[in-house]
Amino acid sequence: MKKKYLVAWDFPKKPSGTFYRVMRDEFGASHPRGEYELIQHSVALCPDDFTANRLAALAEYFGARVECFAVERTGANANDRKEARAFVERVLRQRLHRRGRRK
Repeated sequence: MKKKYLVAWDFPKKPSGTFYRVMRDEFGASHPRGEYELIQHSVALCPDDFTANRLAALAEYFGARVECFAVERTGANANDRKEARAFVERVLRQRLHRRGRRK
């Protein structure tokens, strides 16, 4: 399975709109099958290390601190997902019980 890359950046102060305009112009619009997908305003998922490195260099040029991470999709098996849902239900049930609203 092919790795993807997360690029996260943090500007010490709000960046000028130029950063995002250059990013849009050079990398195209953000979408799941494009050169990058914005997950948050300062986190992008890139399909390859080449794009991730270019995006990281652009953010650094505009003064951001940048981190890149290789991501490999492993997926959770059915048993892990079932346990996770049971955990959420148990936690929410306990919270409602403490507030006097039993479910």
